[in-house]
Amino acid sequence: MRSIWAWYRHPWRTFRGWPRWAQVVTALLLVALIGAVIASNPKQKLKNTSRKLAMTTTSVASADADAKALLGQALKLIASDYQAYHSYVLETPVTLGNVDHHLRGIQSLRASGTASRFAVSIRSSSGTTFALHGVKTKITRTCSPAGPGCPHGSWTGPAFKLPRVPVVSATAKAKVRRILTGSVDHYAQLFTQGKQALGTTQYASASAGLAAFKDKNSAASRFSRYRMTSKVERDVTYLTAFARANHFYTAANEPTAISTWRDDMGSLTTDLDHWVSTAVDWQIQQKSTAQLLAAESKVHHALLRARLDAARVVASK
Repeated sequence: MRSIWAWYRHPWRTFRGWPRWAQVVTALLLVALIGAVIASNPKQKLKNTSRKLAMTTTSVASADADAKALLGQALKLIASDYQAYHSYVLETPVTLGNVDHHLRGIQSLRASGTASRFAVSIRSSSGTTFALHGVKTKITRTCSPAGPGCPHGSWTGPAFKLPRVPVVSATAKAKVRRILTGSVDHYAQLFTQGKQALGTTQYASASAGLAAFKDKNSAASRFSRYRMTSKVERDVTYLTAFARANHFYTAANEPTAISTWRDDMGSLTTDLDHWVSTAVDWQIQQKSTAQLLAAESKVHHALLRARLDAARVVASK
């Protein structure tokens, strides 16, 4: 009895006289025996299995929730694009990622669109792919393969809502009117100054026109100074005015008339340049008075169109 008690208190002393290899083998056998006894306990085994299963379910649910949340962010961007452009053709992983950097690093993000349809999907780290499919403003949610986070191959989420269109205040519209009409007035003034500088003097030939430059008070000298000081042929300040006025709008509420104004102002500068070159040729009788008047008329009509465009911009909702 004493020897058994001694072995229990100091088990390794029992093997003190044994060879080294025998001690190692015996120790390994004891460890294996203890492991088998623990493993044979069904209650402990069930407890460990339940713990692992609970952890797996929790991590899957978290991963699926993250994927759904990212799709929710993508849906907001898609709705904003549709509100602004009435189309889904812009929807790609690149365009979505450029607006929302959280989406830029999602390797599994897929997105495509046409005029009236779109599709966007993200694969969760659980292995389930969650997707949104839209036709105009109606969407369906699908997922595959089906599982706890994807019962019956579908899932629920927020409704598709178009963002509210910002309303441009009367004060802002008044500023837009001043900017656009001010730009038109600027070019009208350039035109008036040019006609005053040109006057009614014509020269018999190109040589006579060149000779007239010797007199700083001649019509040729006056019109040359006008071209150099006003820089009328290189004036594109209307683009700055367009940018300032367009700042008061967003893609969702920008009136088409403001783009028309910009285009018509571009035509105005072209017509004004043409009038200047025609006036130079008219001075030396290489262009007729009828041609000069025709070029002048085009500038007048271009100024009128630009003013009407500015009025339409302000009148738009």
